Amino acid sequence: MRTPLLIAAALALTAGPALAGPDATLAVEHYRLANGLEVVLAPDPTVTSAMVEVWYHVGSKDEVIGKSGFAHLFEHLMFEGSRHVPEGQFDVLLESAGGWNNGTTNNDRTNYFEQVPGNQLPLALWLEADRMAGLWDAMNASVLTNQRDVVKNERRQSYENRPYGVAALLIQQALWPKGHGNWNLTIGTMADLDAASLADVEAFWRTYYVPANATLLVAGRFEPAATKAMIERLFAWMPARPAPARRTLDAPVAPLAQAIALETTDKVAVPKVIVTVRAPEASAPTLVDLEVATQILGGGKTSRLYKRLVWKDRLATDAYAYLNPQFLGSELQIEAVARPGVTAEALRAALLDELTTFTAAPPSAAEVERARRVLEVGLLSTLENLASRVNQLADWAAYFGDPDHLAESQAALAAVTPATVAAASERWLRLDAAVIMVVRPEPAAAGGGAP
Repeated sequence: MRTPLLIAAALALTAGPALAGPDATLAVEHYRLANGLEVVLAPDPTVTSAMVEVWYHVGSKDEVIGKSGFAHLFEHLMFEGSRHVPEGQFDVLLESAGGWNNGTTNNDRTNYFEQVPGNQLPLALWLEADRMAGLWDAMNASVLTNQRDVVKNERRQSYENRPYGVAALLIQQALWPKGHGNWNLTIGTMADLDAASLADVEAFWRTYYVPANATLLVAGRFEPAATKAMIERLFAWMPARPAPARRTLDAPVAPLAQAIALETTDKVAVPKVIVTVRAPEASAPTLVDLEVATQILGGGKTSRLYKRLVWKDRLATDAYAYLNPQFLGSELQIEAVARPGVTAEALRAALLDELTTFTAAPPSAAEVERARRVLEVGLLSTLENLASRVNQLADWAAYFGDPDHLAESQAALAAVTPATVAAASERWLRLDAAVIMVVRPEPAAAGGGAP
């Protein structure tokens, strides 16, 4: 009997040896249809359900100034009906079959996914094929207006009326120059959303929602030969159309030329300090060193930042760091939320001091080993869950051209040393190349005066 990946990973945290050998494989089949549709099949007879995901290679990085938010708007429009599925019936059909579905958008892609019992896989594939080929048959001005209002309300809920939410938008557009794909806001602007016409949206769909710009992934319980035949029948008839031009990395990513200090206020009770730096593109070999650095700095309650700011100095209620890989340049963000009564200046000074200490000398071998193990366990945990597994396969296919990148990912982690972490941190984790944001409470929220 095969030991589950997550159990094996947990046992290996204290055991020492690698969690999987250099020949680790996920038994993934990877091919293309004649019309350009990329297909990834990852059968798993140990589960009872199947996961379908369609990754369209279009995100906010591909938008142009004045037409922001289109990729995210489409995430909503794709659930509003298609040639053979009336408005509102997409969810009904899946939920009646015991499944669920969702979609997300970011800088690099828009993806749609469903999880269904294994015997309902034909339904999920048929629904995806119908909206890939026939979305516009169900589109009209009323649907566009309705979903545009939904997206605008999401902007209000997720950013404008969310504590510290607007800071994220300000940081993104300070970190990247106007005209760079990463400068574009995935959520879009109210003005651009209001200006989006039916003709604009149709042109976007006809450009980017073509088989040659999509990856279809199927994971879980299914019979490969029958599923391949079904995919051929449902998707191969769609005409071959040219893949659209996508934003690509035309020059090496570089740190900011100088530090940028930002301040804003929000309806919050305590200050927050956010430090953000650029990082290499998602496929860059050195990104794994920054992943380890991020884990050591802000990966949980044993991290340096948490121990210093929350436990030792008692300046913060939370402190964390995360790395967001992206095609055109990644982002490493460090955040600390002040304890009540602590000033923004005191929190900022301590946070920057800890970052300076981190980059002044290599981390210890023990810190690196622990971070590597935590990251590897996290990767294997991702692969344990069918929904997160299919997303991981899609990421690997997009960023590395290979949906089965497990062995390479583990080898890259195994090669990280204190010296490589120090070199990557010295290059990228620089306060003279960071956007440093301070969010202060509005006077009314702070009882008459901001800390």
